[in-house]
Amino acid sequence: MTTLNINDCWNKIGVWGSKSPRCEKLKRLTHCHNCEIYSQAGSQLLSRPAEESYLLEWKNNLNQPRQEKNINLKSALVFRMGDEWFALASKLVKEITHCDKHHSLPHIKNQVLRGLVNVHGELLLNVSLGYLFKINKSESSNKHTQERYIIIDDNEESFAFPATEVRDIIHYDMDDIQPTPSTIKKDTSCFINGIIRHKNTDVGLLNSDLVFSALHKNI
Repeated sequence: MTTLNINDCWNKIGVWGSKSPRCEKLKRLTHCHNCEIYSQAGSQLLSRPAEESYLLEWKNNLNQPRQEKNINLKSALVFRMGDEWFALASKLVKEITHCDKHHSLPHIKNQVLRGLVNVHGELLLNVSLGYLFKINKSESSNKHTQERYIIIDDNEESFAFPATEVRDIIHYDMDDIQPTPSTIKKDTSCFINGIIRHKNTDVGLLNSDLVFSALHKNI
């Protein structure tokens, strides 16, 4: 181990010390940080040779076999509408926010297009994926659950749609996708590529191309 002889006067007669008399330079420098002795001591510590144990530790770390990363992992945002859980590719999600008020459009009877919402001064189309998927309202109410608006974009148009609950971002492999069960309604299953199991919940992985195609068609 390399031993350095450093005069740590700052711990004795400096700002961190208690011995008397106090360092005369403090009247001019105010703090030991401004003293060249303190700066030189720092340079000595940073320039000292590395200890053998430190070098050995890093040598062992660098000798570890490289772990291969799964480059096929994909990410998706998990959210709930009614009592159903869905996942949409996270690259299409621009923002998750609150929208207290939405504005309906006169003479519009389209149930998918709910109207407009103001998000940071920008008016976005407010759409209902719940109506598009024929999702029933949640049978169980949770006072701790607050509705969010999810902003999505396909490079052609931005849409905002309400979600009963937003969970988190998940990462999955294509091998994790399970077939869509026959128990899911046809109106919903046609938008789903398969099922992902997440936190003991079956999550429907949405086909983003079909979702955006249906939105453009219905507005």
